[in-house]
Amino acid sequence: MRDVLIGLAIAAVLVVGIALLYGGTGGRLTARDQVLADEFKRLRTFLSDSPIQPAMPDHLIKIFSDGTGFFLHFDKPVGQDAQILWLGTMVPGRFCKSDEERVRQTYGPGFVHFHQQFVPGSDPNAGHGGKGGEDGFWFRHIAVTAIPFGDMMAGTGVPWGPVSPGIDLNFMPTPAPEC
Repeated sequence: MRDVLIGLAIAAVLVVGIALLYGGTGGRLTARDQVLADEFKRLRTFLSDSPIQPAMPDHLIKIFSDGTGFFLHFDKPVGQDAQILWLGTMVPGRFCKSDEERVRQTYGPGFVHFHQQFVPGSDPNAGHGGKGGEDGFWFRHIAVTAIPFGDMMAGTGVPWGPVSPGIDLNFMPTPAPEC
């Protein structure tokens, strides 16, 4: 699975990165840019398995048959002008300290952020952490670029920044309770 994730990550970053560089000429795409736009549409279709309800608008997710997943996390809702800040892996689990440890021992470091699978209400951002024992996913975010200190909602960076490319051990940690 690791090889699949690495391959997907490289392909996603290349395709989306190139597609996002599209500058267009008078709103018309060159043949090359049209190919890139079509590839981005295919990538978006492939990464459309969000198990989080409601879906997070700034994420594209692919879930594999074993329940684990791969995601791209953008700086704003996914669109032509959105930029990938993180890619990563997600593992199904429960919001409990023992499960967090199980995930880290099985899959390695960096799974510091838990997101509920079914978020109460309509705001997907309300699903961080939760009550002990809730079902959801442990996320490991891997920064693909340097991210400055700033206001995430304003698009100027992140409050725990600066972040260097690599595993982001400080991505919105959600300490799990004993269950």
